[in-house]
Amino acid sequence: MSVETTLGTLPTGTAARILRLSSAAPPDVSTRLRHLGFRSGTQVIKLRTGPLGDPSVYRLLGYEACLRRKEADYLSVELGE
Repeated sequence: MSVETTLGTLPTGTAARILRLSSAAPPDVSTRLRHLGFRSGTQVIKLRTGPLGDPSVYRLLGYEACLRRKEADYLSVELGE
């Protein structure tokens, strides 16, 4: 059974698969996320979060990317079994 949530609420150390990018994302944010590799089907893991809870570092496609929670919340993800 899989659970759907947003990338921003993903617990640290958890892996997930990106389902979709919200249509509510501003065009510049949407473009940036896609260019960074945050696309449907991509596997991502939340590695760590800043001391005040923002930003967070994610590993995807063999590299690490840092996103603010506001940006990460535009991405729906599915937790694996």
